[in-house]
Amino acid sequence: MVELFDNDETGYLKWVQANPHGFVANVDRAGSVPQYPMVHAATHGSMSSPKIGNFTTGDYVKFCGTDLSALEQYSQTKYGRSLTRCSHCM
Repeated sequence: MVELFDNDETGYLKWVQANPHGFVANVDRAGSVPQYPMVHAATHGSMSSPKIGNFTTGDYVKFCGTDLSALEQYSQTKYGRSLTRCSHCM
């Protein structure tokens, strides 16, 4: 199952905490960044550090899941793009 987090910081951070073996795909709202959606391990610091904030507000939304193939399918269906894997955590 894929969960979309849009303007839901609390829900997103709860999901990341509850799913440490899951995956987080970051995508810009404008759809103008060619390497997005980019997928990260849920434990990647840039995906949940309280110092960063604005995870699902501002310019970005997240879609998350525990099944990487489901995230890939969602990315293809919704954005017409394959996921780019983070070079640091994937």
